[in-house]
Amino acid sequence: MRSNNSSLCETVDALWWCEQETSLIILMVIAITFCAIGSFGNLITILAIIFSNLRSNVNCILIGSLSMGGFLYCSVILPLQAVIYFEVQDITSEIFCRVMAGMRYSLVGTILMNLSVIAFYRFLNIVHINLYHKLSTTRSLVIAIALSWIFPLFFTLPPTLSIWGSFSFNKKVLACTFFDNGEASHSNRYVTVTAGFIVPCFFITFCYARIGCVAYGSSKRIGQWSTNATQTKALRLSAMMLCIFAIFFVGTFPYFTVNVYDRNFEQPIHHLWTTVLGWLSYCLNPVVYTVMDRNFRTAYRRFLMGDCERSPLRRHGSFIPPPTPV
Repeated sequence: MRSNNSSLCETVDALWWCEQETSLIILMVIAITFCAIGSFGNLITILAIIFSNLRSNVNCILIGSLSMGGFLYCSVILPLQAVIYFEVQDITSEIFCRVMAGMRYSLVGTILMNLSVIAFYRFLNIVHINLYHKLSTTRSLVIAIALSWIFPLFFTLPPTLSIWGSFSFNKKVLACTFFDNGEASHSNRYVTVTAGFIVPCFFITFCYARIGCVAYGSSKRIGQWSTNATQTKALRLSAMMLCIFAIFFVGTFPYFTVNVYDRNFEQPIHHLWTTVLGWLSYCLNPVVYTVMDRNFRTAYRRFLMGDCERSPLRRHGSFIPPPTPV
């Protein structure tokens, strides 16, 4: 570690990391490890989808968008955080810190919105199949994916530009995060957590709860689901995506809760372990795909072995084949 952190230790009280260099090394190693694992896993998922017939499947297209969010977070945010742990010094560039925090929370929001879109399509696939087919066109998917990437910016751009709330470097947790500079910052934080996190989580929970109710009701009638292979596959995919959401929720809910109730960062250790827990959740999705879906296992294996289509974006003179329902 560099020695230029001495001024911070002399001027700021209760900086836990001043005498715990080993802890900073551990955090840096964790960030680098999760960066490598998460970037590789999410990138392989994206490429496996592109270079296989999974790219024409509605659910897999949405998973590709979700994996892109995870890849960008692991490959951009985590290396920057590792550098901060290594440097152990204040970030003098306020603009850099605001941009980094804006990117960080935007990507978290994008991942959550992609999970919301996936839950909505799984809900339609099980409960409203006719509407599902209408919304499974290329145009509808492009709009849904674009909205999932644009919507989080409504919450992160104002503090990034210091229009409503602000981001700044917090010495206690060595991270660019919400800056407590008055009522505007409080309201921005509460709105971001409520509308940008809690509401989508309730929506996703409703979708999967409704799927569960429909599946349970159908299973009571003449074994309908056990004899319908298509619906059984749809339920299996829904279960896999529910697992993905559960991992995301467990990984991010503690972080947002701590940020709301400990605005002054009086317990920095809680901010640190909840942050690391969130990093872990962005690395586990490819593991879930591999364990729970045979098609993904096949796509991973064929891509890693080089047994994939050479021109995945062109078939029979067309650009991209129209997406097919699950």
